Amino acid sequence: MKVVIVTYNWPPRNAIGTHRPYSWARYWSEKGADVIVLTALKHQFDAPLDLELPVLPGVEVIEVPYGMALGLANVILRSDSVRRAAKLMKSVISRRSSVALDPRKAWWASAKEVADSLAPSTDVVVSTFGPSAAHLVAYRMKQTNSELRWVADYRDLWSLPQAAPGLSAAAHDDRVTELATVGQSADLITAVSDDMASRLSAFLSKPAICVPNGFDLDESALRSRMASIRRQPNRPFRIVHTGTLYDGSRDPAPLLQALVELKDAGAVGEGEITVDFYGSRVGVAQKLAHQSLFKPFIRLMGHVTRQDALAAQCSADLLLLLESSAPEARGVLTGKLFEYMASGRPILSVGSLPEFDVGRVLTLTGTGQTFGPDQYVSIARAVGDSFHGRGLLESYSPRLDEIMAFSRERIALNLYDRILSNA
Repeated sequence: MKVVIVTYNWPPRNAIGTHRPYSWARYWSEKGADVIVLTALKHQFDAPLDLELPVLPGVEVIEVPYGMALGLANVILRSDSVRRAAKLMKSVISRRSSVALDPRKAWWASAKEVADSLAPSTDVVVSTFGPSAAHLVAYRMKQTNSELRWVADYRDLWSLPQAAPGLSAAAHDDRVTELATVGQSADLITAVSDDMASRLSAFLSKPAICVPNGFDLDESALRSRMASIRRQPNRPFRIVHTGTLYDGSRDPAPLLQALVELKDAGAVGEGEITVDFYGSRVGVAQKLAHQSLFKPFIRLMGHVTRQDALAAQCSADLLLLLESSAPEARGVLTGKLFEYMASGRPILSVGSLPEFDVGRVLTLTGTGQTFGPDQYVSIARAVGDSFHGRGLLESYSPRLDEIMAFSRERIALNLYDRILSNA
């Protein structure tokens, strides 16, 4: 069986979304599939570009260059400060105009010729969103060869979050495009959560299944890690967050306010608890660090390699997971959640509601506790108890069998069997 995976995220792009298609290519090729990965040549705005994963034997990777007019921008954006300013400007324009500025959308036009050449001999094309260009490339292949099977994968939603009264012109155009492409021609929808799959199935009138994100650790290594769980807290007590923060949806302020309460009550001393933020896209934490109440607790660790980020997770006392309580976030399950689950450390989830999918997975696997807005008053006590070796450290009771269901290998092979049975 010949499978083409259409994905923008691919090494060396250091993004959590890279690992999903990479695991598919790895395990499907090991099962005997002829796998081709169709991706884009990366630009400076895709930085950091330092993810080093092993080259996959037998997997052909086609990198399509695009956006020749972006050549000068690439030179300019090599500066970290300029790149941060550009991202801030893009965010401000998007919020004020409701127009999503994403130069990656231009990739599909450059990839059309390659898509046309691959389509006739392809049995299955799997495209993973975002950007939307990935689905548009796969749609092009489906138009060229109506016999191939198209699996449209969603790590995030395309137009649904904006499908509400007051829909902007740009969001309306996205909705029309999504319905005309995925809605008309995809054979199967996959999404990272049951809630997301249900919403997409109703919207697109297509069958949809949950294919969750996962972690890369094998079972023997995971068993070894879980057999030596550390209950004794560090000093300083380290709460670790790795990855991207977003204004308005991933807010560490409730946790920081709880730490202020503990300090004011004399429960913890100066420098005895830190919240360490790893990553280059943590503007929210940078702003909060300028507030005198929060500054003593915040440490900005900057961008580190993937291995260093995983090591920081494993050495933390608590792992901080931030998500929104908005209704559209009910089914959001980020890849970071599953990396956290495999770390052997308790997860403190702030923002998401206990009944949302994050809370459901944490309860199912015994790996953490969720504090939504109604539970914010309990964060100080939970952290304070954990600081003394009780709280989340004491109640942490990971269920290995449930956790192993989120192994990337298992997930990839289950999806492969589903595709193979319908190809």
